[in-house]
Amino acid sequence: MKTLKSIFRFYINGSIHVALAICALVQVTFMKYGISDQYTFLLFSFLGAITAYNFVKYSKVSKLYHKRLTKSMKGIRVLTILSCSSFIYLSFRVSINTWIYMAPFIALTVLYVVPVFPNKKNLRSLAGVKIFIIGMVWAGMTVLVPLVHVKGNLNLNFLIEMIQRFLFIVVMMLPFEVRDLQYDDVALETIPQKIGVTRTKLFGSILLVIFLLLTAVKDELLSSIEILSTILITTISLFFLWGTDKKQSEYYCSFWVESIPIMWLIILVILESLFS
Repeated sequence: MKTLKSIFRFYINGSIHVALAICALVQVTFMKYGISDQYTFLLFSFLGAITAYNFVKYSKVSKLYHKRLTKSMKGIRVLTILSCSSFIYLSFRVSINTWIYMAPFIALTVLYVVPVFPNKKNLRSLAGVKIFIIGMVWAGMTVLVPLVHVKGNLNLNFLIEMIQRFLFIVVMMLPFEVRDLQYDDVALETIPQKIGVTRTKLFGSILLVIFLLLTAVKDELLSSIEILSTILITTISLFFLWGTDKKQSEYYCSFWVESIPIMWLIILVILESLFS
């Protein structure tokens, strides 16, 4: 049992779970646009996500305490190095055009950590912008970049999908902000700090309603699969949003909330098998 717990912690702390969530959203995009057999790009996204997230979470720790790293942290460092090396190798199979569209989101990820602003601030420490930056990066990397990679049509439907994905990610970040309420510096001015926990849940609920209603704005005939899957994932997201509290189980956010994109993909796969 102790070994299983250690493996699970490594799975979470090594950003493997969040990387799978990102891959799930990329695949959701591919399925919505009828695109198949993009396994190399999915692996590319998975490895890049592990590299980026571990860079954001652990770069300062590795730099300052590399001589005293725990066994787990050493494992995460090895995982990150291997993921980064494999990501670089696969990058040669991605077009220059794709990299051009990826560049702004990579820059935002770096600026999220590196203190380049006045008073040695990074984007993460700027008041009130944290979850919106994450929303932009996730939306760009799971909708825009995959469609550019396959030379998809960036039309009105694409724009709506980008807005929906941004809203979805912002809502997914709200439970994390509620969880961190007792630890975050007041200078961060997070949404729960500004309006309280209950109003944060109401704010997230409004965003989810907009997320759902935007489906009807798409200019092409929607399939019953997309409509039903959007309703289901909105319901699931509302359930986890309202289940959020300042005192929550250790893995409520880092496992269950981050599993919602994976649930979305599973819903789509099941619905396609039933109705196709």
